[in-house]
Amino acid sequence: MTEEITYLPPTPTRVRKVTICSFAEAQREKTRIKNGFDLPNLVKKNRGELSYIGFMDDDQTDAVVVRPDGSFRIRLSSHTGALRDNFTIAHELGHFVLHWPLVRKNNPGCGMRATRKVDDTNEALRRCEWEANWFASSFLMPEKAFREAYRAGNAAEVFGVTRSAVEVRAKALGIHD
Repeated sequence: MTEEITYLPPTPTRVRKVTICSFAEAQREKTRIKNGFDLPNLVKKNRGELSYIGFMDDDQTDAVVVRPDGSFRIRLSSHTGALRDNFTIAHELGHFVLHWPLVRKNNPGCGMRATRKVDDTNEALRRCEWEANWFASSFLMPEKAFREAYRAGNAAEVFGVTRSAVEVRAKALGIHD
């Protein structure tokens, strides 16, 4: 007999962007990752697993599913490459470290499911997406090191992310060309 688990959406922290960015950089330091390619091992060390959505599946929505015991699975689209996947993994880890503790605290015995497909009219879920993006950007591309790599013109290579992610981060830091 299998137990029915209720999976709830993430709960936003509602803390300031700068607080999330500082937290993300501190987490990066703690984990000692060097770039996006270190993320699969980090996921595994924290009772997580990665899986790819079937190539022929209509729904290619990336997601994180957290079980009530805190183990989790990050689902990645089969239509993306490694650099894009690195940001997605960091984004989903953002949901895990920022939003899962709030869901768990307020709803014992439930799990959490966060997807990138969000109803634009749901302010709380939009906020969760912003928070996960802020976390991912700062976790993968810490400000000081990012500024140096951006000036040198090799940020995408240094951090294992797409050029698009680099441009978004540079714009957020006010150093976009």
